[in-house]
Amino acid sequence: MTGSRRAVLRAALIGLGLGVAWGAAARVWMRLVSTTPEFSWAGTAIILGFSGLLGLLLGLSWRARHATGRRRWFRLLFLPGLILFAGQGAPLAPGLLVAGPLLRRPGVLARAGTVLAVAGPAVALWWTERLDEDTMLSAPTRVQVWLLIGMPVLSTALAFAGHLVLGPLGQRDHSASPERARNRRRSDSRREVPAGPA
Repeated sequence: MTGSRRAVLRAALIGLGLGVAWGAAARVWMRLVSTTPEFSWAGTAIILGFSGLLGLLLGLSWRARHATGRRRWFRLLFLPGLILFAGQGAPLAPGLLVAGPLLRRPGVLARAGTVLAVAGPAVALWWTERLDEDTMLSAPTRVQVWLLIGMPVLSTALAFAGHLVLGPLGQRDHSASPERARNRRRSDSRREVPAGPA
């Protein structure tokens, strides 16, 4: 196996592992914020499977983006993994798709957008879930606290993942191509003029 294939496989496996770990944390969080918890192996397997798929595709997207420089297309490899956010997972999507590209960008607007994408859905969900619709009694304090803490933590992890594939590339990544680096060295050497007699 060549070095590049090994690197792709490593990125895929790391992404898969991190995705499954995130899915397990999300499953525990769902249990903590539920007033009538229902546990099923099938539901848990679906969550872990879809989060693992997203992690694997994010790993491949990141690797392809940095290896080839064709970031416009290769960073879209993760798109099929967005099935994780279908239905009840939708409030977590802004963490990946909005906070990811804005993370670590300078400026007040970028920081405000990041915070809003990470914490906003949690506050909105807390606001709608804080009262029981049937009894009009407050949800248990434990549920309210975990809504306001757990969801932003999960969204922050997604923001870092989104930053890897949707955030700006660093200076060194733009010149990752060996051919481009070779051409730059040639042009630099042409600019060097030998010093004449003083």
